[in-house]
Amino acid sequence: MSDDERLQVLIDGLAATAVTLAERDERETTALAYLRDLSDQAGGRTVAIFRAAAAAITQMPLPPLESAEETERSRPMREMLGIQSVEDQLTAALRGRAWLVRLAEELDGDQPDPAEP
Repeated sequence: MSDDERLQVLIDGLAATAVTLAERDERETTALAYLRDLSDQAGGRTVAIFRAAAAAITQMPLPPLESAEETERSRPMREMLGIQSVEDQLTAALRGRAWLVRLAEELDGDQPDPAEP
């Protein structure tokens, strides 16, 4: 596996993990710590990697759209089976993306400004 392929696996893994943590309704502090640890273990905690992972979430497949009537009709079955609604899935994707952006911004603030002596 090439370095580029390994990097892409890390980026995709961070993106998927962030969304999964949001779907499981993890607390923000727990999710951020987990994502930091995961990237550290893979040897890639950089601004660019977190930003690329956040961008990768926008490329993930969207859940199928359904009408309000379909949503209400299927709600009891979803609750019984523990399946998330389309709104919950989209909210989780946005939340996971926000976490990755936050991690990138944290690192960006930690890095020295190249214009400073």
